[in-house]
Amino acid sequence: MIKNGIKIEFAQFADAAEIGILSKNEIEYGLGWKYRPERIVRLIRNSSKNVVVARSDSALVGFGIMSYQETQANLDLLAVKPGFRRMKVGTDLVQWLEKVALNAGVFNVFVQVRERNADAIAFYKHLDYCLVDRDKRYYRGVEAGVLMAKSLRGMLNFHSEPG
Repeated sequence: MIKNGIKIEFAQFADAAEIGILSKNEIEYGLGWKYRPERIVRLIRNSSKNVVVARSDSALVGFGIMSYQETQANLDLLAVKPGFRRMKVGTDLVQWLEKVALNAGVFNVFVQVRERNADAIAFYKHLDYCLVDRDKRYYRGVEAGVLMAKSLRGMLNFHSEPG
């Protein structure tokens, strides 16, 4: 899919190192490095996950990883390189993954966000995700996280704010 000059496609094994480094620098900072390139390769091979990348020309500018279960999915990771933020790259990645989830029969998508990451929370709210829970020790006991959810089929109404 090409939109706004950005192409969204499945990640290749050759993308694993760049995805891993982007995860380390933009998502996992302060937590240790869990999503190393070898793990990304395993995720690309995993049939219950989709690893997709956004490219501007041939340059990787963002990625998303979604895990699928029978009727729900989890957006495990999403990152966009700083120079490409606020250009709808993140939105395009999420919408691409949501469309696949909807076609796979998923009802709800969940995502976890660092509680202090106000920009990410606002981003997901803009995409119709709602805050549904808070966990003070979610990020490896180092930082609080919030759980956000979106109903893809309009079946559930997520409107509670974490306490």
